[in-house]
Amino acid sequence: MKFKITISPFSLAKYLTFGILCLTICSIAVQIGKYVFDYREPWTRIINLDREMNIPTWYSGLMLVFCGLIIRGIFTIKKSQSDRFWRQWQILSIIFFILAIDEIASIHEILIIDDLADALNLPSFWHSVWVIPGTILVAIFIWKYWKFILYLPKQLRRYFLIAISLYIGGALGMEMVGSYYDGIDGQQNLIYAMLATIEEVMEMMGCVVFIYSLLTYLGELNREVQINFHIKNKS
Repeated sequence: MKFKITISPFSLAKYLTFGILCLTICSIAVQIGKYVFDYREPWTRIINLDREMNIPTWYSGLMLVFCGLIIRGIFTIKKSQSDRFWRQWQILSIIFFILAIDEIASIHEILIIDDLADALNLPSFWHSVWVIPGTILVAIFIWKYWKFILYLPKQLRRYFLIAISLYIGGALGMEMVGSYYDGIDGQQNLIYAMLATIEEVMEMMGCVVFIYSLLTYLGELNREVQINFHIKNKS
């Protein structure tokens, strides 16, 4: 049996952005309810952008998985063409799958250790200790991928850089801003909650830009991408 699914990069990006907008509005409403009206029901955690293992977390994680799958498709085409950067595409897909696992399981949160930050006498914006290895990994990525980025077609390169700026700006930049504010007035207030919301929205919008640009590029490489499912029955 064959079936055909048509995907419009622009339409998909529009729907994903609408989903982010809905989650953001719900999360802001929950934060206002919590800090202004002292409404702290447990159910509000499932739509709170500042919490883990909930609807926004899975939404963001699945977008990262989708990015990884698209890149995997590009890698397959590039490898068949013996493109000079096909290995970079392969590694990039793995990076996105790792990011998805980290987003869903919140592995990086393990490194948020108050006593360690105090013991190392770190500045307040490095209070979330994971941003230090995170910044190092980003620097290594840029160093290793700079030629790859310059090699990309002009339009894809532009979107690629916008997506990276949004995602890293949210994940690292806003995390440090939030840590700095935490050192001033703590986390249990509306301002910190809004900073955390901006962080998550930037990360998710970075994913949307990635998905749009990667799907557009994949369409330019191959107008029809075939996905085959084979079910093998045990004899």
